[in-house]
Amino acid sequence: MRALYCLSFPVMAGCQGLRMFMVQTTSKRRFAVFGVVALALLVSTMNLTVAFVVLPQMREGLNASLTWVGWTITAYQLTQAVSMSLAGKVSDQLGRRRTFMVSLAIFSLGSLGAALAPNVSTHILLRMVAALGGGAIMPVAAAIVSLEFPKERAKALGLFTSIMPIGWILGPTVGGLIADEVSWRAAFLMPLPFAALAIVGSAFLIRESSERKNANLDLRGAALLTAAIASFMLALSLFRVDAGTATAAAWALLLASAPIAWLFWRHEAHTEDAIVDPALLRLRPFVAANIYNVIWGAASIGSSAFIPFYAMVQFGFESSRAGAVLIGLEVALIVGSTVTSLFLLRRVGYRPLLFAGGVVMSGALLAVGVGLFDVLPDSISPFWALFGVLAVAGLGMGIQAPASNNAGIELMPSHISSIVGLRGMFRFAGSVIATTLIFFLLSGSEDTARGVEIVYLGLAVLMFAAAPIIMLMPTGRERRIDQQAEPYPTP
Repeated sequence: MRALYCLSFPVMAGCQGLRMFMVQTTSKRRFAVFGVVALALLVSTMNLTVAFVVLPQMREGLNASLTWVGWTITAYQLTQAVSMSLAGKVSDQLGRRRTFMVSLAIFSLGSLGAALAPNVSTHILLRMVAALGGGAIMPVAAAIVSLEFPKERAKALGLFTSIMPIGWILGPTVGGLIADEVSWRAAFLMPLPFAALAIVGSAFLIRESSERKNANLDLRGAALLTAAIASFMLALSLFRVDAGTATAAAWALLLASAPIAWLFWRHEAHTEDAIVDPALLRLRPFVAANIYNVIWGAASIGSSAFIPFYAMVQFGFESSRAGAVLIGLEVALIVGSTVTSLFLLRRVGYRPLLFAGGVVMSGALLAVGVGLFDVLPDSISPFWALFGVLAVAGLGMGIQAPASNNAGIELMPSHISSIVGLRGMFRFAGSVIATTLIFFLLSGSEDTARGVEIVYLGLAVLMFAAAPIIMLMPTGRERRIDQQAEPYPTP
């Protein structure tokens, strides 16, 4: 009951932020479109985080090792990163509504299959199918909302950061409760009703942005980009496997990723309708923003992914209680991002918010990394101590995320879906690096909790060291590079 009571706070905060945002707009249909998009974001985030709290049950239910069970998270992140990088261009050419609905359908089928999978390899494969659809949701959603709210784009995209954490809360808390009371398989079915509702809402409310029936997709570019990303991220994942063959394969994939990336770059530079605009990978503001996105993804997504697992191995929490400890992080993230989006983003600019949030988040990671919970007095509950530290981390994330989400978009707003897709790809690349390091240390350490703490200490130092990159990122006040608008077609 305590967890459910706490859960009401982020929901109310998100609704309050959405209400204040809606007051400044005029079209009721646009409100409904924002609601459908928000529901889809909840769906994708719930399915990512639900796996964090059912790892022990999955190990037993699928009769698999920690390394193989860990692949359910890594494979999902890897596939989602690839999907994010491609979805923007695909939706530009085939239509946003069509791509959005197909993505939700693929996500639903993959989630259903993962819940029914008879073994760990089948489960991993179907989780990748779900990630293929789930990864496409964010960039397409950003493009839809941007076109619906052209004058309030920054606030709308900033509020994504207030809505998505509700899904991050529902995944581990409600999913952990379902896993304890029913089964871990039932937890993976939790997002499906929401996905079905989002599909129906999309069909009736979202207008199609493009009706090009003979669109030319850059299939070669898409294949090269997929191969480059998959080779690099799969290599990082294989390094944690304690086997000579796996290590050799990891080095081979890592070495192959560089020439594949070069072939992709060369192809895109000479292709008229490239899957990724070379300007998005060449201009200094975009380069700086994406480098920082790798670090931010490692420090935020990668670190929070293992908090429930850390709580279980360090303090012996059950799945539901381990998931509930994340409420502190998500409540603070929602409050911080809502206030930042509505009141600070335009007044302060991006860079000060990125600096301030980075310092706060680094301090929280440092507290975990130095083993703060090992020296707590008996009068302080481990649950509330971890809850408080995570709340500080969430506040830092909430301050940073709206600025990070918008950085670069205003320079080329007609490329918003591609920019958001690349941003997500680099963030998930960072999270895969972080989770790989954690799994690597866990597999070779007798003290698994200490292994997690060591990684958190490294992430805190990395966040501090990355501060100079912020000075190269957009401020939010630069002149647009692309002056072309992209309105909806006239009905």
